[in-house]
Amino acid sequence: MKKQYIIYTIALVATLFFSKGHAQENDTRDSLQRKVRYFSVDNPMWLKESVEARQTLLQLGYGTQAGDYRAAQDAQKARNINFNSEGSVTVKDVRLWGRFAYSNTIEDSTRFGHKTRHNPSSPWYFGSYGYNHYERTNYNIQARGQRYFAKDRFSVFGGLDYQIGNHFSNNDPRGNIDEIQVNGRLGLSAKLGNTVELGVEGHYGYGQENVEIAFRDDQRALVAVESPYLNYIVRGYGWKLEDWLLEKDMNYQNDMKRYGGALYLSWQSDLGKFYGKAQYGEEEQAYSQVLRNQSRNNALDDYRLKKLNYELLWDLRRDNKRYMAHLKSANNRGKDKVIESGNAANYAYQYDAHSLNLSYQVLQQRWQQLYEARVGLTNEVRRDGGISATFDYSRLDLSLSSLFTYQLSAEQHIELGLSALYSQNTAMHWSLPAINENIFHQYVFYHDIIYNQADTWGGRVHLGYRQPLNNKNFLRLTADGGYTKAVNLPELSRTTLSRPETERYDMRVTLAFGF
Repeated sequence: MKKQYIIYTIALVATLFFSKGHAQENDTRDSLQRKVRYFSVDNPMWLKESVEARQTLLQLGYGTQAGDYRAAQDAQKARNINFNSEGSVTVKDVRLWGRFAYSNTIEDSTRFGHKTRHNPSSPWYFGSYGYNHYERTNYNIQARGQRYFAKDRFSVFGGLDYQIGNHFSNNDPRGNIDEIQVNGRLGLSAKLGNTVELGVEGHYGYGQENVEIAFRDDQRALVAVESPYLNYIVRGYGWKLEDWLLEKDMNYQNDMKRYGGALYLSWQSDLGKFYGKAQYGEEEQAYSQVLRNQSRNNALDDYRLKKLNYELLWDLRRDNKRYMAHLKSANNRGKDKVIESGNAANYAYQYDAHSLNLSYQVLQQRWQQLYEARVGLTNEVRRDGGISATFDYSRLDLSLSSLFTYQLSAEQHIELGLSALYSQNTAMHWSLPAINENIFHQYVFYHDIIYNQADTWGGRVHLGYRQPLNNKNFLRLTADGGYTKAVNLPELSRTTLSRPETERYDMRVTLAFGF
């Protein structure tokens, strides 16, 4: 794996200098244009329309999180260092965009969380009730491209995402996860006149998570002494929890396949431009124990996750004013089949998230004023049939934000952003027969009931400074901070060994260089 890291670091160097020339932002103060840019990166039918013909951007960031208002399997404290390089270039009539990203996160400390942060609905993983120190490292390479032909009436577009990661804890028994994910997409579009464009895109991907639990000191595996770091096997949402490893080493893997597609539609009118997308995908996850001494795998669980997403973006410009509305809807459904228990259907997962973001921007000679309002609705349901457990909550999220950018005489920019946040629990339903309660529920299940039943308020502050350099190069320094306060945390009449507190903080500093 480390050799692969070196290879992809070399690939990073190539992407850094792939886009030669000077940084060319369409308007250095236009925050909404940057949003449209990254919308088109996610939806490459509009890549040539919205991504600059030539630009390179390097970013280095450092962030922290702390405070005990958090979900049970989140870290008490976390520190993150990330490096991101991206660039766009036009080769003849092909618009290309690429990104390399590195992220290293130190979690201090995490319980019942020996899994990646990229597969939150997983029905099979390990975890201990003792707090573990985790280090998570991820490398990502992304590429997008689009080419028009037949007098710009048709286009072919697509992309590739490649990710490798390593997640490990340093307690005994220790845990280690190696991860690889590859996703590809390819599409065609056609223009119907001068105002309408239709597109269709196919998706395919695969991946694997390789998990190992082992003792540093092999002698400890022979002594039946309970340790807070001993890893439990978590099936579903706490069913058949096992608290001892039968071997000195436990290895399992999750083989993943993904397939699906998307439909695109855009329409230019006097009322602005409308972008629409409908996307469907399925992911198959096959969990198996790796019996290395016997050179075979023992099938454990099959999990299928179905995803249906909708997105609608409206963008209108009038003189120096710009209006935008962004509607998003995500609907996930997951079910498993426990092969080791006679193909029993045990775990069901449901996640629905809907949001509407409204933006209004005014660009003046020296000022940019951006005002935004957002409303979000979230519902998450987890059911475990083996223990008759149900966890079902809904939340309403509201935010108001503003960003002011002022251009000084030498074209430096200073930025100030303020946000007000409010979140309210709108429904909570849970059930678990007391006779089926185990240590997972005492540390995780009840904690998350309290966490999601609380109401929260908070705010965020953004500060930024942009310094132009020679040949239109620039430096940008930003600092962001946030605070969340929880109220109305309930008391439960169950054995609760962990419960959230009332505050959470985060901070991030980013330095960017454009050329």
